Amino acid sequence: MTPRAGDTAPRHDWSARARSTAMEALRYTQFVGVMKRALPAAAFAVIAAVLAFFFVARQPSKFSMTYEKLGSIENDLAMIKPRLTGTDANGNPFVITADAAIQDAKNPKRARLRKVEADLTTDKNGWVNANAADGVVDMKAGSLELSGGIDVFSDSGYTLHSQAASLDLNKWTVHGHSEVTGQGPMGTMRADRFHYERDSHQLTLDGHVKMTLIGKRK
Repeated sequence: MTPRAGDTAPRHDWSARARSTAMEALRYTQFVGVMKRALPAAAFAVIAAVLAFFFVARQPSKFSMTYEKLGSIENDLAMIKPRLTGTDANGNPFVITADAAIQDAKNPKRARLRKVEADLTTDKNGWVNANAADGVVDMKAGSLELSGGIDVFSDSGYTLHSQAASLDLNKWTVHGHSEVTGQGPMGTMRADRFHYERDSHQLTLDGHVKMTLIGKRK
């Protein structure tokens, strides 16, 4: 059928659609890359910083990441149930999970983390479990903020708790700006604030510091 004069045939901008698909794929790829760095950082902040009083910080050596699906939450790109597994520098296995990682629509290198949990096997088949309710990671700024409660448990009977912590991803330092408490077979401790440096493995407790040590029974 020959179009009559004046008729306008429908036009499809295939190039625009292709560009949109390519941009969306690139956004997903960038998001996955950010989460591969953000989740180990969150695990370090949860495990190493808050429980540095009792344990030695561990750095991931080899790891791989999977996730249940990529989708959207409130129109923001989201990774549902990301799971990161691997071993630390000493060959001990670990598993890091989160309920969701949600990308900031205005900043692709910024994301919110929900319910981060880390399970780590220590030397001599011991274990450490740590979790944080919420987190905000900004890879461009090099920062991670954890809030909503941080809890740590170990097979040796030690537990530690704090409400929030801030991590500098460039300097690998952690600052706890709320009370930190801990207890275990050797005693109890509490402080208003704490500061931890990974390179020196130095933990500084500040503000109404109180420690009670329990001696061994004869």
